[in-house]
Amino acid sequence: MTAIFLMSILFGLACGQTMSFCIPTEYTMHVDRTECAYCLTINTTICAGYCMTRDINGKLFLPKYALSQDVCTYGDFIYRTVEIPGCPHHVTPYFSYPVAVSCKCGKCNTDYSDCTHETIKTNYCTKPQKSYLVGFSV
Repeated sequence: MTAIFLMSILFGLACGQTMSFCIPTEYTMHVDRTECAYCLTINTTICAGYCMTRDINGKLFLPKYALSQDVCTYGDFIYRTVEIPGCPHHVTPYFSYPVAVSCKCGKCNTDYSDCTHETIKTNYCTKPQKSYLVGFSV
């Protein structure tokens, strides 16, 4: 009986980790600076997906830091820098953005992640667009 119970716990833990679908996902962002003549459309990857969480019944008795749940966040990332076309000489035309290399389920780190529940719906261009594809401005 004990062996069956132990095996079911191990199976549950293994399934909990494999059921987390937190992966790099394609994302299109628009960079629009008021001083520049063009809006730049950039294809990148962000971390998105589902992480297994458990809700604790004894919330009243635990400190607030113990109540945070796991979110899909960056395991590893790099920054890429692009040049926005049509900027005047007094404006820095460079824009750096993160590219997700790997993702993990963990605590949200506000040093490099947006930990909000709702996204801001301003991801559009108000000027003519230029696309940016892997190192080349089109």
